[in-house]
Amino acid sequence: MTSKSWIRWPLIGLFILWLFFSIASYFVVYKPISPELSAALTAQPPLAFSAAALGRSLLDLLAALWIALLALGLGLPVWRWLGLEEQRSREDNSATLLFSWGLGFGILGLLVLALGLIGWLTTAVLFPLTIVLTPFAIWEIRRLEIGDWAISRFQSLISNKLIAIFLLLTLGMGLTLALLPPTDWDGLFYHLKGPQLYLSAGAIRLGTDLSHLNFPALFEMLYTLALALRGDVTAQLLHFFFSLLLAGLVALMARQLFGVKNGGTAVIFLFATPMILLLGTWAYNDLPLAFYSVAALYAFIRWQECGNTRWLTLGGLFAGLAMSMKYTSFITPLFIGLLLLWQYRRNLRQSWQPLLAFALPAALVAAPWYLKNWAFTGNPVYPFVFGGRFWDDFRAAAYSDTGSGIGFDIMAILRLPFDLTLGLRDASQDGPTGPLYLGFLPLLLLYSLRRRPQTPPALRTIALYALASYLFWAWGVINSAGLWQSRLLLPAFVALCPALAWLLQETEQWDHPQFSTRRFLNLALAFVLVLVLLGQFTAWLTINPLPYLSGGESREAYLARRLGPHYAAMQAINVLPADAVVTFLWEPRSYYCERDCRPDTILDKFDHLVYLHNDAASIARAWREEGITHVLLWRLGLDFVLQEQPDPPALSDLEANYLDLVGVVGDGYYELFVLRQP
Repeated sequence: MTSKSWIRWPLIGLFILWLFFSIASYFVVYKPISPELSAALTAQPPLAFSAAALGRSLLDLLAALWIALLALGLGLPVWRWLGLEEQRSREDNSATLLFSWGLGFGILGLLVLALGLIGWLTTAVLFPLTIVLTPFAIWEIRRLEIGDWAISRFQSLISNKLIAIFLLLTLGMGLTLALLPPTDWDGLFYHLKGPQLYLSAGAIRLGTDLSHLNFPALFEMLYTLALALRGDVTAQLLHFFFSLLLAGLVALMARQLFGVKNGGTAVIFLFATPMILLLGTWAYNDLPLAFYSVAALYAFIRWQECGNTRWLTLGGLFAGLAMSMKYTSFITPLFIGLLLLWQYRRNLRQSWQPLLAFALPAALVAAPWYLKNWAFTGNPVYPFVFGGRFWDDFRAAAYSDTGSGIGFDIMAILRLPFDLTLGLRDASQDGPTGPLYLGFLPLLLLYSLRRRPQTPPALRTIALYALASYLFWAWGVINSAGLWQSRLLLPAFVALCPALAWLLQETEQWDHPQFSTRRFLNLALAFVLVLVLLGQFTAWLTINPLPYLSGGESREAYLARRLGPHYAAMQAINVLPADAVVTFLWEPRSYYCERDCRPDTILDKFDHLVYLHNDAASIARAWREEGITHVLLWRLGLDFVLQEQPDPPALSDLEANYLDLVGVVGDGYYELFVLRQP
């Protein structure tokens, strides 16, 4: 045995032990079979076969595909204008489809924004507009030559039966869940509520105190289009569609940047991340944010390889679209901009042209959202830094919750990757990462730090991007418990998928005649996929979409089953007089409310009222001046905020002297009051 073997094999053994420790730890916390499964299945509605129900789901799906077709048709001319097709190859066809779709969805979102700002945001405008755009989109798509390419890509994907079966089952479950009426938290809070309000008003205007509606809202514009054309299920399907675009993107990166033989391996790493399927069935914006962020990174790496500044222009467009999703997306253009400057560090004067090629399109694409905020609220990054309408120092402190994070506890900071994987402190519990990122972390660090000629240059760039994203996230976690959300790292996880696929392929070099490391790791990966699939199937059974999809369960019955007390509270509000104005306390979700409802956006409304008005009498007077007629109190939300402390004195005073109980709904979780008039 050589001297290198004495070092290599113990390191391989330690890596395998670490991998299995990561897998075991993860599945101890995220058990594949939930204890709640049997209880959830005991009172499930019956299945049925209803042509109307099947037709309803088919129309939802067709409407989403219609919007996707429009996006592809609008994006293709921009892609061709960039001139990055280079040659007619399979990879270029992948790039053509993926990047044209990304660009087209951005164009559609900006178009809806423009219509909203001029007050033309109605179905009467949006429906004819989509009809007019459809022939143009079809004409553009007809010019694509993708027949042979599509067949070859499909054959490549199904060549590995494990990959094919896993993806078929995972995406099949995801599609059936995405076809259900929305029940996700943020969708009912603002992703769908905003579009609902815009369509009701026929315009985008600053009205209600819902701060999240002034975040960058590109994907909410697409949700607005979906609601206008068909409904909220179609909106949800648009988000699910981006899980497919992400799969195509990581496969493209694996082949183009890392030379991985089968890009499907990177797709396996992607869908072994449970949050992909989970988020893909909700009306969120995390998947398109990840797509645009990673696409910008891919374009930057291609520029590094070939020097064509048009790749930087494409990267800038995608970075601008990412900044049109969330404020936290600024890490991507900042990272790329810093790497650009570093590349020209010996002669910064040469950096201005490539920097401008990247920064100018990014700024132009993102600018409408920040200019809109500036015009509406006086703050381009509302509500942060500069405050603005409906905002003050009290609310800023309540939102940031500074000092509630882990602090500068060295052991807690060192334990962060492990705690992140296990989701032990996740504020939203909607971002399970799976065990593979933690398991492959030592291998990623080893290959990123070693300088070897055969290591793809993209590995170090992607590793640095993941590190920068992680450090930014960790800084937030140190300061505020509310920022402990694993899904905020989703762009970094997606970017790592092709790198992990290459690392898995690279382990062939470790094989020994008596022991194949690659085969052993493939077995470990298969084991993880089986457990992830089992966990997803358990969650799917718990939700049980088949009664609704088959027609055995109505929309109202499904929402009552899934949302329980919350939906009961919304139904109680919906029978109030049409001119009722209901303010919510400790409840931010209001999508299913059909009256003028004022949600408690960041669960600070009552404390803020006490801060402004001091006592119950003044609060009641302020409510009357706003036109408030009713108050909905979510007792569970109040208990969560107070953490078993007694009710605030002002609240008890309000209930006793200024509010009359209309009813207790949702098994006692909600209390609906009418505000006494003087």
